[in-house]
Amino acid sequence: MNEEKLYDLVKKFELELTISSIRSFGTGHINDTYLVETSPAEAPNYIIQRKNHKIFKNVAGMMENIVVSTNHIREKLLASGEKEVERKVMTYYPAKDGKMFVNDEEGNFWTLFLFIKDCRVVELIQEPEQAYNAARAFGHFQLQLSDLPGEKLIETIPNFHNGLSRLKDFQTAITADLAGRVKENQSIIDQILQRSDSMTSLQRALDDKSLPMRITHNDTKINNILFDQENNSLCVIDLDTVMPGSALYDFGDAIRTLGNTAPEDEPNLEKITFNKPIYEAFAKGYISKAKSFLTPKEIENLAFSCLYMAWEQAMRFFTDYLNGDTYYKTEYAGHNLVRTKAQLRYLEVLESNKQAMDEVILAS
Repeated sequence: MNEEKLYDLVKKFELELTISSIRSFGTGHINDTYLVETSPAEAPNYIIQRKNHKIFKNVAGMMENIVVSTNHIREKLLASGEKEVERKVMTYYPAKDGKMFVNDEEGNFWTLFLFIKDCRVVELIQEPEQAYNAARAFGHFQLQLSDLPGEKLIETIPNFHNGLSRLKDFQTAITADLAGRVKENQSIIDQILQRSDSMTSLQRALDDKSLPMRITHNDTKINNILFDQENNSLCVIDLDTVMPGSALYDFGDAIRTLGNTAPEDEPNLEKITFNKPIYEAFAKGYISKAKSFLTPKEIENLAFSCLYMAWEQAMRFFTDYLNGDTYYKTEYAGHNLVRTKAQLRYLEVLESNKQAMDEVILAS
């Protein structure tokens, strides 16, 4: 996308500004992101972003989710007397036709939001304090939205963490065996299937309403939080997957990455161990913000949710491997198989640490 076309897209939004430059920004793998710098120097800058409508098939609904959520948070911040509201919640701008996006000539969807200056993103947690602050940010985000009725929002990606739905997709992939990989990997299939009854218990509890549906982020990576220069969290970003879900899945998915001493595609399984200090810090930080709205059953299942998310992700990686590697980007042949084995090993590590993980939750 050249700068002239980006300039024309920005001008379609309901803003009066003088653009000095537009350049590529960030390292995201799903959306295309550009920084819009304005003049004079003290004027605010903006981000224009192309939403990947192949993944987010209902961009209008997704943007409605974002607007409802951010407006709800903004109202709470204003009511509490917050002085830096624009640094504590994302601000999106409508197009001149009133929609929250504009389309280019190819039918792509573009959105515009305020760039929050003097902040930073952490790509890799180095110490427990960072995990504690990150957890407080995600817990506070859920708390701010805990009284927003879920029916106001759509499912941006239907059945995103639905274990029963993911299991059905996995079983379909086994039956189809599109890449001819089932026979040689039966032991992996067995490892996933033998845990399926216990792992899908969370989804069954959501279905029978013994666990509540909430508004959740659904992508709780550390780099989806903005921090100030003193390491304090400012706000949660990357809101494309904000939708009805379970608080447990947000907690478990964070620990799926933060609690693992190795990358999710580590080929040397001996390097995969459990980072208990990071888990303890994250659990304490999260519960300090979320305990006021979580039910006893949710708290009881926080540690188990970490096991669930490792199982689900292993199943998703392996489903893609059986289907011929059509969903996840791979860097080499067998990459999804390596990812699967790493997730299954991490699941085993979590299973062996489950009692200690429960004790941390009880003590928090």
